[in-house]
Amino acid sequence: MVKKVSEESVDSGVGRCSSQSGSERESDESPRGNEPSAPVPIPDSEDLQRRKEEARRKRRRKKRSGSSVVTSCFQDLYKLTGEVLGEGAYASVQTCVNIYTGQEFAVKIIDKVPGHARARVFREVETFHYCQGHPNIIQLIEFFEDTDKFYLVFEKINGGQLLSRIQEHHYFSEPQAAEIVREIANALHFLHGKGVAHRDLKPENILCVHRDRLCPVKICDFDLGSGISFTSSLASPLATPQLMTPVSFFSFITIKKLDLI
Repeated sequence: MVKKVSEESVDSGVGRCSSQSGSERESDESPRGNEPSAPVPIPDSEDLQRRKEEARRKRRRKKRSGSSVVTSCFQDLYKLTGEVLGEGAYASVQTCVNIYTGQEFAVKIIDKVPGHARARVFREVETFHYCQGHPNIIQLIEFFEDTDKFYLVFEKINGGQLLSRIQEHHYFSEPQAAEIVREIANALHFLHGKGVAHRDLKPENILCVHRDRLCPVKICDFDLGSGISFTSSLASPLATPQLMTPVSFFSFITIKKLDLI
């Protein structure tokens, strides 16, 4: 009787040992999770590919969120008043009002037509971003794009074009002329320091800030503005033909000479 019990105990013990050994082997063959003593599992190729794809998506989202292009609609934030400040072949400048603040701005509305390159519009926007904060250069507030048009929202300058003041007064005193030239030269010095030439500087593109006095003035309309380095030659002869200087017709001209009045 004793022998039988002992054999059964031994057999059951052996069974338990065998079962435990089997579970230990299964445990050794399976990952141990977050146990401190367990080695770090090496991800397989599919896991690595998935992680790379997630990282790429995050970079794309971050790049889109950091873009200077406003994704909301112009009509959601601004309302046109019907006042037309100027018109051209592909664009018009009108007064608009911020719906939430009631503040007036000037918006340049450019039609998307084959004759007006998209890159040209973005070059103008980029140039104005370079010039943020300068007192003698008009400030771009926001930029919008929809399926048919581009919208460039600027601060509104109420004094009108310098050309209108010239036509009104016929001539300026020497101190007045000196102050106007000083402010224009200040703006050009800033632009040339950024590697940018206006390329279409004329009284129509110089605005007086106030109605009751000439200065300060601000340069506007960088539609033909160039960002070519000073060491490069002029590749595209864009400007108002009647106002181009003789040296502007030579291909070796540098950008600094283009803005001489």
